[in-house]
Amino acid sequence: MIHPDEALALIEALEFAPAIEKVPLASALGRVMARALESPVDQPPFDKSAMDGFAHPLPAGATGEFRVAGTIAAGGVPRAPLVPGECVRIMTGAPLPAGTGSVQRVEWTEESGPGLVRFTKPEKVDNIIRRGENVRAGDTIMTPRRLRAQDLGIIAAAGYAELPVARRPVVGVISTGDELRSAGEALAPGAIYDSNGPQLAAHAEAAGARAIFYGRVADREDALERMARTALSECDVVVLSGGVSMGDYDYVPAVLEALGVERLFHGVLMKPGKPTWFGRSANRFVLGMPGNPVSTFVNFEFFGKPLLARLQGIRYEPPVLPLRLAHDLSRKSADRVEWFPARREGALVRALPYSGSSMLQALEKADCLVRLEIGEKFRGAGSEIDARLL
Repeated sequence: MIHPDEALALIEALEFAPAIEKVPLASALGRVMARALESPVDQPPFDKSAMDGFAHPLPAGATGEFRVAGTIAAGGVPRAPLVPGECVRIMTGAPLPAGTGSVQRVEWTEESGPGLVRFTKPEKVDNIIRRGENVRAGDTIMTPRRLRAQDLGIIAAAGYAELPVARRPVVGVISTGDELRSAGEALAPGAIYDSNGPQLAAHAEAAGARAIFYGRVADREDALERMARTALSECDVVVLSGGVSMGDYDYVPAVLEALGVERLFHGVLMKPGKPTWFGRSANRFVLGMPGNPVSTFVNFEFFGKPLLARLQGIRYEPPVLPLRLAHDLSRKSADRVEWFPARREGALVRALPYSGSSMLQALEKADCLVRLEIGEKFRGAGSEIDARLL
């Protein structure tokens, strides 16, 4: 039996160079940037106005009357340098003519005659954005990460039309158990619907992978071996739910080892998720999870997401908030790390009603998980606890 943090450290220690492919900028949201990007241009590429107003040759703070020599729109090109006593009407983002000392905002001006403008209030700053003020050509603008909307804006501003990203890992999902039925089927006596397969496939897709659901397999070694062999030949990661414990029909560990998958750990001091199995065959990995649906969810959060991040060349850093408990949190046994579905209430967090790892509905209102450590039976209301956001 291994501590969950020790098990996670084994996954985090994986060194893996992902295959790289190029995708159009418009298709890159959620993909993992495979290498650092440098800006090929200064940003902005010219001195530009930060205001709608009048560019003139004097420093900030000037007042008086100026002759308006023309207008420069955003995207326009200045025709001539400024000369003393002269200004040009200019729009936000437009390039400044040579000789500009500062820009007077339009709100602090008034027309004083035909072709004339008077500055009515002195500026304290020059209202100029200098060439390369934001980014210099050659500066790193993006490091390897999962790309967000704002990241795509930064990259687009540098002029990249396509990006080098890590190939999406392929995750094969297998649900084991004679009792399982697919949604839409009639339930026979003793049968339940398979929630793990759809949940795990969706979890993998949300983590940036491409999921293949191989379906349900009966509790028979030969059937499990055939399906697992196929998944191992087609996928980077195989995730199985059920069949990893100590029951008479828990064939997963023996079948995987017979297929040449090296066991890295089996059994974690974690609740839910104690029977978790993890192994490797060359550059392919297998996560065997307990069959109860909250167990599979927590396992994927704690082990699956970091594994998929490592296969894409980055590290998964779960969002964590230090909050205070809205109530006492207690349990009878403290022999394992235990996760509780919870919900934030401002600066507080409240564990949700939860009777065990088969109670999938507990996750419906959960927006985080909270954790008690080994040996910790009680934590009082008002005490600080980390909330791992979902």
